[in-house]
Amino acid sequence: MRSSAIFLLAAFCATLGLSIAGLKVSRLAVPLDPAAETIVWDVEARIAFEGREKPAKIELTLPRKPAGFAVLDEDFVSRGFGLAVHPGDNGSARQAVWTRRRAKGTQALYYHVKLYPKRVESPGKGGPPPVFPEPPEYAEPLSSAVRTVLEQVRAESADVATYAALLLTTLNGADNENAKVIRKAAPGEAWPRMLSKMLAGARIPSRVVYGLTLENEFVDVPLSPWLQVHDGERWRGFNPATGDEGYPVNFLLWSYDDPKVAFTTGVQGVEVGFSGAKSPLLQSNVTPHGESLLDRVLLRVSLHELPVRTQNVYRVLLMVPLGAFVILLMRMVIGVPTFGTFMPVLVALAFRETKLVAGVVLFLIVVSIGLAIRVALAQLRLLLIPRLASVLVIVIGLMLAISLFSASLGIEQGLSVALFPMVILTMTIERMSIVWEERGPATAVKEFAGSLFVAIAGYFAMTDEHLVYLMSVFPELLLVVLAGCLAFGAYTGYRLSEIIRFKDLTGR
Repeated sequence: MRSSAIFLLAAFCATLGLSIAGLKVSRLAVPLDPAAETIVWDVEARIAFEGREKPAKIELTLPRKPAGFAVLDEDFVSRGFGLAVHPGDNGSARQAVWTRRRAKGTQALYYHVKLYPKRVESPGKGGPPPVFPEPPEYAEPLSSAVRTVLEQVRAESADVATYAALLLTTLNGADNENAKVIRKAAPGEAWPRMLSKMLAGARIPSRVVYGLTLENEFVDVPLSPWLQVHDGERWRGFNPATGDEGYPVNFLLWSYDDPKVAFTTGVQGVEVGFSGAKSPLLQSNVTPHGESLLDRVLLRVSLHELPVRTQNVYRVLLMVPLGAFVILLMRMVIGVPTFGTFMPVLVALAFRETKLVAGVVLFLIVVSIGLAIRVALAQLRLLLIPRLASVLVIVIGLMLAISLFSASLGIEQGLSVALFPMVILTMTIERMSIVWEERGPATAVKEFAGSLFVAIAGYFAMTDEHLVYLMSVFPELLLVVLAGCLAFGAYTGYRLSEIIRFKDLTGR
């Protein structure tokens, strides 16, 4: 019964920790590999115009929370113009407004936005359902052609999605005479809006959206139109030129219904162009963004919410449980003897700062000299507390002497001896001297070597870059470490070292 409860609690902790980490990976695109890269796009909108020495006002429609992307940064190049950014609440478009009392000569204003694809998300997701449109009126012979095509498509379709797809396929077909009449009435840029009007004739809500396909780098391109049709639940995208359903990969939706995104007064010769360049960036350097309540809750379970100084402290502290788990495995599964439970992990923590080779050498010097002095103190038959206090003073004096001697020789590694936990060194020397007296020097050296070996193993676990990254980005993995510790709490099996200990009983 006790073992079952322990394993159930361990399974619960592990499942909870792994579930939170999995949600971060799937919803926030947090990478598991610190070397993983993502493509970051730098998109630029350029407005060029000629000033007329009059009060000038230039308004540019901006994307607002583009679906499928996380905005890392945005900036504006104003060149002597005043700038105001309107957030565009209550359904209105988000806009940048540049103003100047007198604008003269050729001018150019810029808007830069840096963003990266987060996860697969439909640009038509969300928003309130639209109202049913009123059927438009056409002049003959366009009216007859539109009515004939709509009736034909209605008879051959089953729902809104198939109706829209079939309508676009029919109108883009080369052998349909009615489609030819309709295409002739709306050439070029007017074609997507004509499709939207025809869908309104079938009482199907639709709209034309304009955006950029972030696939290859581009310079001074216009926005591309795309048709969205509402099926009663969400907006579905359709290619107005082919009728194919869906959106281009990484489609950055910029504006709705109107291809004109720049509105100006007091200037002339306005030209608007969009350019885009991509560059790789370590995904771990991209701060995750969340829009839903669940995403915001997941972001709270992160070191990013803490001040930078506190983050650095916890990056070290979060590795201590991992070092303790390594000690657990070494002692319970392998059977390595150590002085105490936490002494090796604290020494391993010091090795992080001193580096391994220098740390081991300094550790051996301090413990060896301290042990010799402790043996000498034993002749005085001091009481326990005065003896421990005396050893502590001697340890600190040894550390200071090593630092001063290293400084005089110009050896910087010797200065790091001050990073060792002095109390742990004191207790190690005391424990080793007691074992030496009671169980012999062989046992004392064996346990000291075991402690040093486990400390080195803990050092490698606590300094592994991938593990440090995982524990700092996914602190919920502490629950997984806790689950492992709980599971071993019910372990009663043999240790690997006992195979050697009892080999004579096995007859091998």
